[in-house]
Amino acid sequence: MRRAFHPPCVSALLSILASAGCSGTTGQGFFVVADAGDGVFHIDGSVNPGSGADATHFLPPSGDAGSGTGEAGTTVTTIYANTDDSLYSLDPMNNNVALIGMFSGLGGGSGDDSITDCAVNAAGDVYVNSESVVYRATLPAGAGTVALTKVASIALQSSQKFYALAFAPAGVLGTTEALVGGDGNGELWSIDTTTGATRDLGSFGPNPSDSKDILALSGDIVFYSVGGVATGIATIRSCKSGGGSCTESDDYLAGIDMTALENAYSSGTPAPSLLSGIYGGSTGSTGQGTGFGELFGLGVWEGSVFAFGRSESSNPPNLVSINTASGGATLISSAFNFTDGWSGAGVSTTTTVTIGAPPPIK
Repeated sequence: MRRAFHPPCVSALLSILASAGCSGTTGQGFFVVADAGDGVFHIDGSVNPGSGADATHFLPPSGDAGSGTGEAGTTVTTIYANTDDSLYSLDPMNNNVALIGMFSGLGGGSGDDSITDCAVNAAGDVYVNSESVVYRATLPAGAGTVALTKVASIALQSSQKFYALAFAPAGVLGTTEALVGGDGNGELWSIDTTTGATRDLGSFGPNPSDSKDILALSGDIVFYSVGGVATGIATIRSCKSGGGSCTESDDYLAGIDMTALENAYSSGTPAPSLLSGIYGGSTGSTGQGTGFGELFGLGVWEGSVFAFGRSESSNPPNLVSINTASGGATLISSAFNFTDGWSGAGVSTTTTVTIGAPPPIK
């Protein structure tokens, strides 16, 4: 049921932890675990994750627009993450990841029976998608379900399935924020939220370390602005040319070429490469990679980047931190026992980010 090239989103979930005053020794980061099966993940040393299906334990997001003000006037952004059937939030003021509720209102049927990713716009509105439909999510005021309202059926190409979702800041793909999705072929597409019409924006081009391979979207995309300049990052992986097998054990953290993205949208011609560079890479080389594969959720907060691994095989879902200098990743926690694993994540386009641009590789 999962993607050929990529799975969804679960983003800056833990990204906020760094800004919330939680720190650990270098290379260890934080421990994300649950408390007595109550669906709330605490940052401490215990290991007893919740089942992810108990909607009676709810931690409300901070602020009705996905943000609030913390200590010393620090702006706090709510981070959302999802499994196939439930939505979670991270409250950076108390470092708890909590179940908001299970999704209700999915259309059902093939391609529309589970949620593959989520996205948050500048206003803090949460959107989610299945492989074929975009929904707007209404969060409960307390314990309860997350009601889904259909926005549009995605205009699919032959055998196409959508897994990634994110909002591009206003001014990139038109004058307003625009929804961008990633499909199982590793391509990015703009999605019209009124009609569901899609426009091919391109992929990540040839692998500079191996001309026989290509680079394709692996798991997730995140857009934000730095100093008023729209920026994007993604987790990508190496695949055989023509859509063959892909590396499932070593994703790269890459920068998205926003100029190429914008040109592809305005011209209607997919970009031959949306790659602006790879963190830890260099001219003609992708670098060491993260050392972790199937990173389906991506999050960023200030100077920290976090990714969530689906790990559908014998390994449990995991959460890692990515070093933007080396490109390598360090395991934070694999203490999750969701039966369906992490699927996606989302954070507002107004998230404060201080990481630099990746070195170009071409």
